[in-house]
Amino acid sequence: MGELFNIEKVFGFCEKVCYFFTVNMLFVLSNIPVLLFLLFVGAGRIRECFPLFLMCLLSLAPALSAVMYAMNRLIHGIERNALKDYKKGYCRDFMQKIRLGVGQLFVVLICWTNVEFFAVQIRIIPLAVLFVLLFAAAVLVTPNLYMLVSRYEMKNMQIVKTAITLLIAKPVFTLGNIVALAVILAAFEISAGTTVLFMGSVYGFLVMFMNQGVMQSLENR
Repeated sequence: MGELFNIEKVFGFCEKVCYFFTVNMLFVLSNIPVLLFLLFVGAGRIRECFPLFLMCLLSLAPALSAVMYAMNRLIHGIERNALKDYKKGYCRDFMQKIRLGVGQLFVVLICWTNVEFFAVQIRIIPLAVLFVLLFAAAVLVTPNLYMLVSRYEMKNMQIVKTAITLLIAKPVFTLGNIVALAVILAAFEISAGTTVLFMGSVYGFLVMFMNQGVMQSLENR
């Protein structure tokens, strides 16, 4: 009986690993435009081709939502087949996620354009600093946006307001999201070949796991 119990534990662990791997591969396939940009244009030319890069990033909105939806099911122990979970998280409210992504990327583009203008063209340092902060906020709010849209049925304006509120009012969780991304980037530097197999799903898992308390508080209200 002890051997059977150990075998079940091993099988359960292997199932979780396969779930992470499958969700990550679907995430990577969903972001082919970004991969093509990095392959044919190169990461070193992102600044020169920033509008094109943002257009390629549009596929990230439903893909990241799908990852967070699947990881949330995994955390609560109600996961099914990885493909089914990812597909449901990707397709549910698809156009809403696209509109949310377009809005966020448009704000990012405006902020970056103003940073370039006030830091390089006219050199008004206070305005340059202001738009750098707005640019950083528009980027840092990303996990909050797609965590909320993956779990709740809310209008985009409600999602944006709640995401910004969480960004400001919950600095510990914001820092946790930054650390989660930093861990993935550090692992990518150490072993890119292994990290690329799990980076999307592990990042989504870390974000959803750390923000369970926040979501529980929202639901209680």
